[in-house]
Amino acid sequence: MSTSNKIRSRIAELPKGVVFSSADFLSVGTRASVDQTLYRMVNAHEIVRITRGLYGVTGDIDLNSIALAVQKKTGERIGSIVPKSSLSISVVVPTSGQSRTVISGDYQVEFRRMSPRKIKLSQTAKGLVLLDLWNRGEKHLNTIQIKNATADWSQEEIDRYASIIPEWLRVAISHSNEPRKSIKIGLSGAYDWSSTQINDHALITKVLEKHKFEDVVRLCYYYGVAKVKRVFQQHPLDPMTTASVARMLKNISKGFNSLSLVKGKVYANA
Repeated sequence: MSTSNKIRSRIAELPKGVVFSSADFLSVGTRASVDQTLYRMVNAHEIVRITRGLYGVTGDIDLNSIALAVQKKTGERIGSIVPKSSLSISVVVPTSGQSRTVISGDYQVEFRRMSPRKIKLSQTAKGLVLLDLWNRGEKHLNTIQIKNATADWSQEEIDRYASIIPEWLRVAISHSNEPRKSIKIGLSGAYDWSSTQINDHALITKVLEKHKFEDVVRLCYYYGVAKVKRVFQQHPLDPMTTASVARMLKNISKGFNSLSLVKGKVYANA
């Protein structure tokens, strides 16, 4: 069988959409004979030339095959294909090689040079989520966006990427997914619903403004009566609320003191 026929036979056996290079056929003929055969097949519209040294069967070309063929040809490291948008016919392939664009029919495959860490992220579904957050940048993200992207991840999954992502993103994910203070304290209402990073002073003030006795008790247990009293003194409330909170704190303080005395006696008699 001639070199030309051997090449045609091999191409006919390839899966639909696969991309190949002249190097794939060097086992059946010389470089010159392989190149000549592929050249004639392109001119006869049996195959298409995608870019220098890469070919595909006329029709749909698998974009992932283009990326893999380039990797095989050049030896560069690549990541997974990343669509530029849900409706885009242009995709990005992270690479350790030079940035360039390969056009295949109506599609554009943009090889974009990236750091080894970003290439590694692009190789998994969750890594791609982190890569998107990283590329958007610290100044263009908020807590809600980060939480929506990573809220259903386990701590083990987050830890798996900790050494790859930048410090600011790791900290942001940690802060975004930690329980709200209102949940930690056991408050009956989501006083911090609008800000997961609400400071202690603001949270205590919000609870005192509502002055629900059980929530004020939990505040005093969590922060200590002295701290809650300091915030109360620093933040003026309306007269009725002030009187109500003052009575609460007085009774809570007495109750805590009584408990301390009881505990002291128990320890003394133990």
